[in-house]
Amino acid sequence: MKHSRIAALLLAATISLPAAAESIAVVNGTAIDKAELDAAVANVVQSNGGKVQDSPELREQLKSSLINREVILQEAARRGLDKQPAFAQRLNEVRAGMLRDALFGDIVQKAGIDDAQIKAFYDQQAAKLAAAKEVEVHAYQITLANEADAQKVIAALKKGAKFEDLVKSKSVDPNAKQSGGDMNWGNLSQMDPKLAEALKPLSKGQYSSKPYQSQLGWHVFKVADIRNAQLPPLEQIKPQIARQLQEEAIAKAVEDLRAKSKIQ
Repeated sequence: MKHSRIAALLLAATISLPAAAESIAVVNGTAIDKAELDAAVANVVQSNGGKVQDSPELREQLKSSLINREVILQEAARRGLDKQPAFAQRLNEVRAGMLRDALFGDIVQKAGIDDAQIKAFYDQQAAKLAAAKEVEVHAYQITLANEADAQKVIAALKKGAKFEDLVKSKSVDPNAKQSGGDMNWGNLSQMDPKLAEALKPLSKGQYSSKPYQSQLGWHVFKVADIRNAQLPPLEQIKPQIARQLQEEAIAKAVEDLRAKSKIQ
């Protein structure tokens, strides 16, 4: 690790430690505890996934950074910068943000969101999706520069040309040769209404009878498959569900707090 990277990690961290008898340096009468250096070393090792190990060299670098930090803080205080209104305002903002995050963390912890709740939410959403009878299509596209070229592609398809060959030879999409124009699965009710309108009439294996214009050019589509809309596997979206449940728990707690508060 470069020295500047280590110094940045240290200066960005706020380390709060109990007093320790042993010190590694004294700066203008202020001691820097060895425990603070130990914590800084542990922080660097952990933040780098163990790629950086505790060593005399690392400790010397961090000791120098700690000394630099103390010199900087002492000089800032000597100049009275901590007494300036702007500093006090910023300090209050930082404190408020930390308190907010601490409260949110406490709310999430007390909510006790577990695998059972996540699975229940997933099953609920899957049932809603099935009841809505939403449809997904797996489409492919040929992207053309203008309408005339798109009409030529449609004419070629009518004469028996293979869609896959035209994707590779005619599409202006730079990724077309690798992707084959694959648009993956898309839920008709969740995509742009105009795009959904262009894809909805197409049955499985059918291609566009007229080109579709977007900001990227003119498109000719082919629908490879159609299915009822479905959620991705639970394990794939488990983190997103957990975050949503956490956000809902926080929102409800804040709403309850407002309801209990006297607001004039």
